[in-house]
Amino acid sequence: MASAMKKGIEAGREAFLAGRMPRRRFASASSPLDGLFF
Repeated sequence: MASAMKKGIEAGREAFLAGRMPRRRFASASSPLDGLFF
C-alpha cells in the first residue's frame, strides 16, 4: 500500500514538472478514425 502511494506521489510530481500542454483553438483526435462504428 505504501509503495502504491509513493508511486502516485512521484507520478503527480512528474506531471507537475512537465508543465501544461500548449493551448489550441480546436481539439485534434489522437486515435485514427478508420474502422470506427460511429
